[in-house]
Amino acid sequence: MNEEAYRSGAAFAVTIATYHRRHFIMRRDVADLCVESLRESAKRYEARVFAYCFMPDHCHIPASVPDGSLIDLVRHFKQLSSFQSKTLLGGFPLWQARFFDRALRAEDEQARVALYILWNPVRAGLVETITDYPYSGSLIWPEMLASGSEDPDLHSPHLRKFSIAFADRKETYQ
Repeated sequence: MNEEAYRSGAAFAVTIATYHRRHFIMRRDVADLCVESLRESAKRYEARVFAYCFMPDHCHIPASVPDGSLIDLVRHFKQLSSFQSKTLLGGFPLWQARFFDRALRAEDEQARVALYILWNPVRAGLVETITDYPYSGSLIWPEMLASGSEDPDLHSPHLRKFSIAFADRKETYQ
């Protein structure tokens, strides 16, 4: 894809696989530093991280960077988390060199993809409910995980619609 597309503030769902799909993120210390690295990278690039989910051998991050580049956000996150995990992993790299992405064309798609991603640990049998999984969340919609129901203070009417679906029809995402 043209690099300019990543600079336009458009939203993308990013998937990053671990090196050789090893289950590095099963380790609590590695997962914790991944979450913290994402928070730091999002803050640095003023990114809108709709959701994140760190699975044992990959992560999902739907996000946009209104005044910067999504590529720079992903690069910074991967470098920061890789550097911090190097000693924990015996020198192995944490991530594969490339990442996969898909453009999210509308705001309602952002919310739908975010909720779908948050259900990954449940579908994988790692936990019973999404609120039980410590390595997923949203950096812009924290209320979505806190209550699992409609919150009048949610920032997006699209998220409110999907929050209702989340509370009332969980099978939609399972």
